[in-house]
Amino acid sequence: MSKDLRGFIAKEEERRSGSVIRVKDRIDPNRFETIAFLKHLDLLGEQKMVLFENVLTLNGKPSPFPLFYNPFITRQFCADALDMGDLRNNMDLSLEVAARELKRGELEVIHPPEKAPCKEVVFRGSEADLGMLPIPMHHKDDVGPYLTMTCIMKGGDKVFYDITFTKNMYYGSQRMSISAHPHHHLRTIIEENEEKNKRTPVIIVLGHHPAFYLSSCCLTPYGNDDYMTASAFLQEPLRLTPSETWGEDFLVPADSEIIIEGEVPPHKRESQNPFGEILGYYQPEMKVPIIEVTAITHRKGAILQDIWSGQMDHWNLGGIPKEGSVFNVIKKNTPGVKAIHLPASGCGRVICYISIKKEFENEPRKAAMQAFVEMPNLKLAVVVDDDIDVFNEREVMWAVGTRTHWDKDLEVIRNVQSFRGWLGDAVAVIDATRPLKGDFPKRNEIPQDALERVDVSKYINR
Repeated sequence: MSKDLRGFIAKEEERRSGSVIRVKDRIDPNRFETIAFLKHLDLLGEQKMVLFENVLTLNGKPSPFPLFYNPFITRQFCADALDMGDLRNNMDLSLEVAARELKRGELEVIHPPEKAPCKEVVFRGSEADLGMLPIPMHHKDDVGPYLTMTCIMKGGDKVFYDITFTKNMYYGSQRMSISAHPHHHLRTIIEENEEKNKRTPVIIVLGHHPAFYLSSCCLTPYGNDDYMTASAFLQEPLRLTPSETWGEDFLVPADSEIIIEGEVPPHKRESQNPFGEILGYYQPEMKVPIIEVTAITHRKGAILQDIWSGQMDHWNLGGIPKEGSVFNVIKKNTPGVKAIHLPASGCGRVICYISIKKEFENEPRKAAMQAFVEMPNLKLAVVVDDDIDVFNEREVMWAVGTRTHWDKDLEVIRNVQSFRGWLGDAVAVIDATRPLKGDFPKRNEIPQDALERVDVSKYINR
């Protein structure tokens, strides 16, 4: 069987007992209750997937679609999505992502479309009413309900499909926003079509296997066929089928839970926001393109997937693939790079820890600058030696405190970033590596054979 969301949930429940909470009580996402439930879990330190089985639609009626959250809330869950087994080293996950990003998978087209799971139920025209879906309210001051999953568009002259996470605000039964920012490939596709006064086809995928979504967060260049990358992450052909609206001219992922099809009219912008976004602040009001819905298709018993923005699930989803992407880029010019981590303290976006086996004194700055070029949100790069575990923030800060000379190891570079104006355009590099020459004290160590001889497992409750 092809990989899909329901199969992943069933497999996780089997291999990791208690990993999925099934909530059978009535929960109203229109009144922030799904997010309140997740917040309680977060405060208790319970990192679980959650399937809300009894929710209300946007129209206030019992929803036929459960709401699913948190498949990326731990690195282990992300490793499970890639069928890696028990994760023993955090960097193993980043390296696996890095390897799959460089591969091209295969595609399989299902004919006739009626055989595709995502076409088991089809609504066209006026019957395609967004109000049938449970579209949640996420944060207190959000201007309205939003979907928070991936949009997919097809490139122009060079045929490719681009998959990008972006939010969609509900405007009406068949109208919603598309938050395509200037650095998004989606914005480029829309603007290329606008130059020809053409409408832009788009779909929103509300549920698929987590590996499909992890693939979409790699830093692949414009023109990359993201369907091929998704297949590489799934490690099997990505099944596609003709869309309802455009037929063979636009193929859609056949194993999706729910697909919204629509078109972006040229030169039309409407307001959206405030919305509580990934960095933990409300994004201000802005003008964005809109989507006019043409069809909604779904599986029988479909599960609608959602992201609670600005939380661990969101940070891992966005950060882990970028760890792999940035590793690939730095490795080309700094062969001694060992590990990269985008920590939760930086929301998986604005802080990067890089460990290297340094051969030349300029390598920490070279590695950091390449990271800034790849990531338009990155504000701080901390470069450490390869004896430091970048996934252990205490170790990183220990290196910063004991291996830096502030007069020469801290560098601020202006006019680098521009995506979020309120963050400023300057970036900083901290070189927390030991000098290659001169006296420097040796780090304390415990003999490895002693660590191997002593077993404390029977004394701890885990």
